[in-house]
Amino acid sequence: MRLFDRADFEVFQDQTLTGRLGLIQSRLDPKFAIAAPRLQAALAASGVPDQFAQVAKHLRRHKNPPPNTWLALSPRARGYKMTPHLELGFWNDRMFLWVAMLAESKPRLVDWPRVKAAVAQLPEQFELSVDHTKKAVMPLDAQTLTATTTRFDQVARSEWLIGQTYLRTSPLFDHPDELWADLLERTEMLAPVYQALLTPAKSATAE
Repeated sequence: MRLFDRADFEVFQDQTLTGRLGLIQSRLDPKFAIAAPRLQAALAASGVPDQFAQVAKHLRRHKNPPPNTWLALSPRARGYKMTPHLELGFWNDRMFLWVAMLAESKPRLVDWPRVKAAVAQLPEQFELSVDHTKKAVMPLDAQTLTATTTRFDQVARSEWLIGQTYLRTSPLFDHPDELWADLLERTEMLAPVYQALLTPAKSATAE
């Protein structure tokens, strides 16, 4: 099966709950199933512990169709929101690849010096977000990194995400093989950051 391309965004054209869920299940979920072991292998090759794959089921949707959908990889076999995890998914106008810590992971003492050291080694520009339920992103730089990490520690419902979004208009969607290669490469780049997030600060593990 050919992996992700621009036609995948067509699932969001259906404005009904049952219609959109059906398209997600028939078109995107099989692609997520193929992508999952490849992403797991990429993370494992970079030293990240074994990951479990979970595809969004949208079970709480009873009226409005889901505005996005995703695949999550995490070290937890049951549930991923309580721990840092990798997300790959779609909005109606963009694809996203995030290493994410959601509000559900708190309280959590993050080893930010270690995380920032890993971020500093990223060879290309990435993006940050503070809310996985919104499309808004900000460019990764010293100022936004400090602001978002401080916010995560100080604001109860804050989140911290680092990764890349791909607008539907990106030329990469005309070349699915190049898009997938870029996703894999960025997953490998983000692996040290992910590993740092999975490692609690020493004060969090002290007896």
